[in-house]
Amino acid sequence: MMVHFDYYPKDLPQIRSLEHRLEGAIKRAGVGELGETEYHLDGNDGYLYMYGPDPDRLYGVVRPILKSSRLMSDAEVTKHYGSRSETFLLRRDGVR
Repeated sequence: MMVHFDYYPKDLPQIRSLEHRLEGAIKRAGVGELGETEYHLDGNDGYLYMYGPDPDRLYGVVRPILKSSRLMSDAEVTKHYGSRSETFLLRRDGVR
């Protein structure tokens, strides 16, 4: 699973805190692992990578944490199911 989000350099401490929360929740639930976070230095694009055998279970665990972060407002989530994928916007006030 990949989460594409916008950030500013001043947001890095908040992103690190979010990573720790995600990592702990994923490990406790036994649904996968948090991969490396990618930051594009020529812009404000960030990518969180998470891996697990069931993207729906993984998303179910991380969704509340992502939605609680203002940095993830309108982030784009891509869940991979083998050769197909599903992409949608994470809305803090919406259903997804």
